[in-house]
Amino acid sequence: MRSSLVVLCAVLTIAGCREGDGPADPSVTDARVYLASSPNGAQIIVDDRNTGQTTPDTVALRRGDRSVVLRLDSAGFTYEYAFILEVERTDEVGEVTLPLGVRCLTAGGTCFQAARRHRDAANLRFATSAVGSLFHWGGSGSGIFWPAATQNSYASAGIPLFGAEFDGDSAGMGMYDQALLVGRPAPRVTVSGGGFRLEQEAWVLPQPAGLSSPTSLRGILIGQEIIGRDDIEGVLVLRLTYRNVSDDPLVHLFAPHIPDAAVTYTNAWIGFALDADIGAAADDWLSYDADMDMVFAYDADFATAFVGADADAPGLVGLRVLEAPAGTNVMLNSWSSGFDWNAGRSGEHAGFGMLSGSSVFAPAHAHTKIGHLPPAIGDIRMSVTAGPITLEPGAEVRIVIAVAVAPPVAGTFTSGVTVSPGDPLDTSRQLYNVAGILRARMTAAEALAGI
Repeated sequence: MRSSLVVLCAVLTIAGCREGDGPADPSVTDARVYLASSPNGAQIIVDDRNTGQTTPDTVALRRGDRSVVLRLDSAGFTYEYAFILEVERTDEVGEVTLPLGVRCLTAGGTCFQAARRHRDAANLRFATSAVGSLFHWGGSGSGIFWPAATQNSYASAGIPLFGAEFDGDSAGMGMYDQALLVGRPAPRVTVSGGGFRLEQEAWVLPQPAGLSSPTSLRGILIGQEIIGRDDIEGVLVLRLTYRNVSDDPLVHLFAPHIPDAAVTYTNAWIGFALDADIGAAADDWLSYDADMDMVFAYDADFATAFVGADADAPGLVGLRVLEAPAGTNVMLNSWSSGFDWNAGRSGEHAGFGMLSGSSVFAPAHAHTKIGHLPPAIGDIRMSVTAGPITLEPGAEVRIVIAVAVAPPVAGTFTSGVTVSPGDPLDTSRQLYNVAGILRARMTAAEALAGI
């Protein structure tokens, strides 16, 4: 069953015309319009009637306001662009190319549910979304299961991050900013010889309901590549490519409410955030390994509601920067759920401070790579970013990140007894030994990424 993921209504005035390219019956039409889409192949539906035509093609239209929908079935999803076309009598052919995409204005609901799929690789079962978020099923677990055949959940959400200074201000994407993402057709999945690869793209655009801040992030294309291999258990590699497309006419057609001017982003930071809920959300803790550019979460007393032996030895889950743009610094950070922010709204400046490390919640660590130290057990998020970067229109940068889940080292902990994070620079602390297998898997991620 295919899912209808609709997303945009606009009033469109056709700016360009060309000479007629075919006959039209003047008794039933007042104009002809050549419709193309990005990508092409979309059904053309006029006033709720399927014309039987697909883009690119010329349609005959009566005078007046016509409801037009372009609809593309691809990879099990339906992408649409809906608009009202103001038609006047003309002997010329109007011409327009329109973008297809999927946007869900809330992180839950039927739209987001229709956009998501569970995938399997490296003995992990993990959520992906045509919208562009990762490891997000509904915000309450089910984002990553390990082992894949179990219901042992290790994440509630994940999202690519972008923060920058521009237009004299700053903004930074938040953990649950899925509504800023517009998925572009269509996820491409390749499974072969024990290997898994998923590729998809998403725009970052402000919500169409109006901007509470003139500095909302806009016009960024994020290319995502997720790689896993069955012989490297518990490890996925994310390649995230950020391109400034704020001058792309298709972006402005999809989001006519944003300013026309292209944006140059300065002091930009790119990366990824994960809401790592290991079983229950409120009993996790967090630490860092600065030498590995890694942040990781764990169940504080290694006792969960998981079924079987994993209940007494739940795994640790972490993020590691494997490759950052040349000349940039890595920032490792974390925060509790009560400090979540959203770009384009009241918390965007705090978000930029967290992503860049320029302003983090207290207590903070003195190491330049390490941000906030959660002082107690709780519902904790974590992020890895790299910067600063100047991203001019047309420019692009890439970051490569590993996501891994691993069991604690046997004999280094007692289930039901809380393990303190300690000083993240102290390699003699208990938690450093507990996380030995996680570090080994993060090292194996280098081979998976081809580094």
